[in-house]
Amino acid sequence: MGRARRHGVYTQFVLDGGRGPLSGQWVDPRSPVGLQWVLSRLNLAPSQRWGQNFLIDREIFEAMVNLLNCDSVPAQVLEIGPGVGGLTLTLLEHGASVIGIEIDQRVKPVLDHLARRFPAQLTTLYQDALSISWADALRQVGWESANVVGNVPYYLTAPLLGRLLVLDFPWHRAVFMVQREVAQRLLTDPGHRNTSALSVLLRYKMDVREGIPLIAPDRFSPRPEVQSAVIQLIRHPNLAVDWHAYRRIVRAGFQHRRKTLRKCLSAVWSEIAWPDVLSALNIASRARAEELTLDQWTRLAAALKEAEEQSLR
Repeated sequence: MGRARRHGVYTQFVLDGGRGPLSGQWVDPRSPVGLQWVLSRLNLAPSQRWGQNFLIDREIFEAMVNLLNCDSVPAQVLEIGPGVGGLTLTLLEHGASVIGIEIDQRVKPVLDHLARRFPAQLTTLYQDALSISWADALRQVGWESANVVGNVPYYLTAPLLGRLLVLDFPWHRAVFMVQREVAQRLLTDPGHRNTSALSVLLRYKMDVREGIPLIAPDRFSPRPEVQSAVIQLIRHPNLAVDWHAYRRIVRAGFQHRRKTLRKCLSAVWSEIAWPDVLSALNIASRARAEELTLDQWTRLAAALKEAEEQSLR
């Protein structure tokens, strides 16, 4: 049995059976006091190895869930790194079904408790999110697709976003908390100086939108050394040109940022007359990868695909 005040300072639950490290009153971890209570009862210190900085702002949790549109449709959510369950609890309160992928088994008592409080809504897999098959995780519970969310360690941002690009994984919308500097780069349209290969690849497969522009370090415990932001990603249902050709040409173009695009591409495909191709596409012969727009990258990928097909005839 238990009681909950969703909009109070914190929430308390009486745990079933009165056993384990959280027996008695369990305090909601979405506040500084609640988080410290849970950590102390688990005898758990945030791990630097896993980049654990726990969010302690209920309004930000609510905003992240709202970005997933959990209240408008029956939500099926894959959560990367539930931790002590602040975001997980918010998702469950909004009626979402959640698969959590968590590497730190020390938090198991918290997530086990949430599974009891919200029967049939939460499944937790204690594995590495970079090695587990996300598609297999969905199949285990009979889902055909899911949205993705996570307040993830910042050093894992690029690998996790990369998984959304390359995996055969049926997702529609993703919401991630990332370092603010990274968010600003990802939100910058291709063709600007701080454009990266990752941002060009992301923009082709999905819309990248601002979610929460600034989250101060004091909204976390322990405080990170950087500011944070939330971005939302919405998958494009159809792609204009072959994805594999697009990915290969973008990676080749960004392989040596100081070299011109023509030199980078010629080093990989010497048989293609790149000066003629670039001229036909109205791309300057001395242009660098960071200067190209999304449309120019798309047309360049189409040209590569056509050249390769002609070589096979």
